[in-house]
Amino acid sequence: AEYPFGYVPDHSATESYVASLPAHTLSNAGQQLKLDDKLDVFLGSYLLRLDPAWQRLSQPIGSCVGWGASHACDIVAACDVLLRGEPESYGGRILEAATYGFSRVEARGNKPNYGGDGSYGAAAAEALVRHGTLHYQTDYGKGRLYTRPTAELERSWGRTGVPDDLEAIAGQHKASACTLITSFEEAATCIQNGYAVFTCSTVGWDMSLERGWAKGSDYWPHCTAYTGVRWTPRPGLFNQNSWGDCYRGTYDESLPLAFRRSGCWIDADRCNRMLRARDSFAIGGYLGFAPTKLTNWTGGVL
Repeated sequence: AEYPFGYVPDHSATESYVASLPAHTLSNAGQQLKLDDKLDVFLGSYLLRLDPAWQRLSQPIGSCVGWGASHACDIVAACDVLLRGEPESYGGRILEAATYGFSRVEARGNKPNYGGDGSYGAAAAEALVRHGTLHYQTDYGKGRLYTRPTAELERSWGRTGVPDDLEAIAGQHKASACTLITSFEEAATCIQNGYAVFTCSTVGWDMSLERGWAKGSDYWPHCTAYTGVRWTPRPGLFNQNSWGDCYRGTYDESLPLAFRRSGCWIDADRCNRMLRARDSFAIGGYLGFAPTKLTNWTGGVL
């Protein structure tokens, strides 16, 4: 099968963005976080607790950066609610088209971008932290209720940006912080503390699994999300893809059904190769949806 990629590195812009961060490395941003080399964690389980019908759909164009970053943010939102006890509700799946559009247009000086498809990690981090997120199944008026990903929407917003009135709404739901992740150990530490990592690189892997593990492959300019860590039978990270149930071979039977063929485990050394590209970011938190306590609509009749 042919799958769309869409990672277009911009090393100069990425390094400039990283230098601008108040805490640009995990040693600065998460000094209190510790790695446990025996603790296995799979954060996708928390997302399923809040969204039992979740399915990994397929990116329709070269919009993987929007997809990887949005999924990592969805995971962090679920962990905010269930692990960190933050008094907010889960707003549903983030609309990848908005993250993608913000990363190509608003995060790059708010200029139209007609240069094909694709984006890079630092632009997506900027999109999440500065511009925010939109969601599926939310009625934004003017017939704008998004129920599924479409190539038309992703390509349109990737060219001219997110409409201004929607940008104001997206700004209510931002990532609180992002920080650069450059090693397997840093990514594993984040995951063990409920913070997902979206990763951009040109390092690929095979689409045929052996008990859920993928082997090495060719050059791939792609973005995915690290959402799990395990230490046996060897150290590795769970790498969530954005091409639906795309993997063949034998899957990891310990994973929830929704994740068995939509992602894979990747060895620590390959993760290090991916992260050495210096364009992968952990999401440090998410401004979710404030809970609203409603009055009793029955007026005591029932």
